[in-house]
Amino acid sequence: MSKLVKNNKDDEMYSHNEQAYNFIDEHLPYTYVEPTIQYFSRKGQEPPSKTIIRNVRNKIIFRNDILLALVEVANENKIAVEKIKLLTSQKDA
Repeated sequence: MSKLVKNNKDDEMYSHNEQAYNFIDEHLPYTYVEPTIQYFSRKGQEPPSKTIIRNVRNKIIFRNDILLALVEVANENKIAVEKIKLLTSQKDA
């Protein structure tokens, strides 16, 4: 009888979601719903409702398209914060 090899794909399958939520937790602004709707509008897509966006943020439902939008908004916020820090530190010097 052969040994069965445990398939670790389940762990790897959702690791990108964990990384995305960790990034969102760290960088998503408090007012994230409107920028997320604007992200969909810029892409020419019909934006989801505010409730669905909040549900994806709170891990109640999972939609990769909305998760991607949240990551993009968080990344834009991270860049803005870094730029503010850079500009204010230059002013102090």
